[in-house]
Amino acid sequence: MFENVQDAIAYIESRRNKRSIDEFRETLNKCRIPMKQKNMIHIAGTNGKGSTVNYLRSILNAHGYKVGTFTSPYLICHNDRIRVDDVPISDEDLLYYINKYYDVIEEDGLSMFEIDVLIMLAYFETLDLDYRIIETGIGGLHDKTNVIDPIISVITNIGMDHQKQLGESIYDIINEKMGIIKPHQMFITSETKGTILARLQEQCDAQGAMMYVVPEYQVSRYPFHFRYRDMAFTLENQGIYQVTNARLALTIASKLIHLDSTLTTPAIENASWKGRYETLPYHERSVEIDGAHNVPGIKALIQTLRVKNEKDISIIFSCLTDKDITPMLDMMLKEGYTVYLTTFNDERAIDLSNVESRPGLIIVDSFMEALKAAYVKKTHIVITGSLHFISRVRKYLIEEAKK
Repeated sequence: MFENVQDAIAYIESRRNKRSIDEFRETLNKCRIPMKQKNMIHIAGTNGKGSTVNYLRSILNAHGYKVGTFTSPYLICHNDRIRVDDVPISDEDLLYYINKYYDVIEEDGLSMFEIDVLIMLAYFETLDLDYRIIETGIGGLHDKTNVIDPIISVITNIGMDHQKQLGESIYDIINEKMGIIKPHQMFITSETKGTILARLQEQCDAQGAMMYVVPEYQVSRYPFHFRYRDMAFTLENQGIYQVTNARLALTIASKLIHLDSTLTTPAIENASWKGRYETLPYHERSVEIDGAHNVPGIKALIQTLRVKNEKDISIIFSCLTDKDITPMLDMMLKEGYTVYLTTFNDERAIDLSNVESRPGLIIVDSFMEALKAAYVKKTHIVITGSLHFISRVRKYLIEEAKK
């Protein structure tokens, strides 16, 4: 048992056990934690899951509904994963649930992610929530969130990422992601590629599920103007990819409630999601941080920078060891960016000794060094990569701004 939440969090974050989803389901049944709860929405995808959760939560909150959300990874503190109306679970509640289920965590050998899902379900069950929006961790079919029984399943998009866990081909990844589609249920996606949509439609047909596709919407100027039905929106200080995520959230919300434009427009335009093209100060200048940690994410970041017509760009980039950084570096260097490749304090962070130097690529031991170098060059600084990396950089920038 733990007396303070810091020790309890350190305990669960140390747990890297691997178990099957069936074993996790047995644990939840043993604890009598219901996996079917009121109005669950399940969201998977390669990119945009967290942003879609946040936009949808903002819309529902604006219309007066109480909403629980589950997202990962966290950017500020562990509590951030489990929220109600955008307020993280309290230290007291988190400590209570870790202690309450400590014996079963030890007996069944739960992983950190399983513990988070277990606590989320147990916590949400005690609350009078109107909606529960739950983001997958990695994949779908075997993801531990896939124990739930949602009313709507959602896939933002499908691309090449997490191949070690999900499979080496795009078809392996499709099969894993679409595992969240449930029989006779509503399924919504903002995927645009025909071959992927065809496979998703096949799965929906096999399951007797109704599939809705959010049409692609092109924007080419900043700020980003777009429409949904009879409503007009303008996104500023956000990535261009958020147009797609916002329209997906609007589509989901329209299946749940009647959308009042006077409430919906500010809910979308004023929503923000930390670490997604977020602007922060750095020594009398500003930098952008964006959790683009795979090829589709880097592509979307580059598109944003192009449309915003940003010049003299320095990219500070880092990721985890499970990523193939070559295509991402190729894309950024092709744009003429100066790229500072660095690492950070995480056992899974990239090993710089295995990276070959090339024109435009500068390898530095820490992001603090990279920030200083880019600042001296007086370039436009963008920090991107793993969300674990972005979390550490964001904390550093906020602490520096206080000095």
